[in-house]
Amino acid sequence: MRRTLPLLGALTLLAACAPMKPQTPAEAGKPAADVPAPAAARTPPPVRSTKPLPIPARALQAKADCRYRDDIGTEGKLVLDVKDSKVERFASDIDMGRRGRCSFDLTAFTQTRFDHTPTLVAGACTVSLWEQKDEVTVSYRNCAAHCTPGAHDYLWPTLVSRKTGSCR
Repeated sequence: MRRTLPLLGALTLLAACAPMKPQTPAEAGKPAADVPAPAAARTPPPVRSTKPLPIPARALQAKADCRYRDDIGTEGKLVLDVKDSKVERFASDIDMGRRGRCSFDLTAFTQTRFDHTPTLVAGACTVSLWEQKDEVTVSYRNCAAHCTPGAHDYLWPTLVSRKTGSCR
């Protein structure tokens, strides 16, 4: 038994080093029936784009009068009415608890864009609206003047459902 094990190991190594039988041209042309195609030869599934969808180039329509509260305790209230990309009503109050609050009202803003992405400007503050699938995004940029000190650092966009008018 002691001599058999090393002998079997040596024979296995020699068998692995033996040259393979060359295939004849007739055998090379035959596909093996039970051998699956190599992974490289299979057609890969179509790759879905990770890029965001383009913003539709149509007049924006949105209406909302909603309240929301997220998981970390941020509470918000939004009144929004946009018809043919003209903002007719806009008021947003966002309370971030101990981090502060931000308030926005249409009377303080001037609408500078009337295309598919309406934009409101008040000093350095810019409020942009755009459509993404079934939601309208209301984003706030450089709006520290409309917030308590430091609160603008925690200000996130508000998302409005076009179907239900709810927001988050």
